[in-house]
Amino acid sequence: MERKNQVTKKMRNQNYTESQHTAYCISQRYGSQPFSEVLDNIKGALKRREFDILFELNLKDYLKSHLKDMPSQVILSVCNPETASKAISKDPQTGIFLPCSVTVKEVEQGNIEVSIEDTGITWSPSKELTQIAKNTTETLKGILSEVEQPGMKL
Repeated sequence: MERKNQVTKKMRNQNYTESQHTAYCISQRYGSQPFSEVLDNIKGALKRREFDILFELNLKDYLKSHLKDMPSQVILSVCNPETASKAISKDPQTGIFLPCSVTVKEVEQGNIEVSIEDTGITWSPSKELTQIAKNTTETLKGILSEVEQPGMKL
């Protein structure tokens, strides 16, 4: 089946207040580094915390025939094998939550936004995973401090 490649949809900008109030992720904006440098710093921080990057999706490339003027955005699917094995041993259905997502995207005025999945929210249906989820979120939040001093913009 062949898809028609018509670029008809436009991206809308998400302001920082919206980003900060998204329930399922925690976001931070940075203004002092280029996109590629922020992405590399995030990857390094994940590796230092023993997260494997299982998959990297360049969303801009993937959606280029569907969205006009989409800024750079990369989704990293990440997993810490120790945490994953603990979670699956407590609840065999945990695989539906894995891997965790981290996004790096260009936003207005040259800022880069990094968002981490808030596993305390996304894993919340499973009561057996509450503490593991909280610990995972705290570990992922630590990567946000390693990018450099954030260029906060409210």
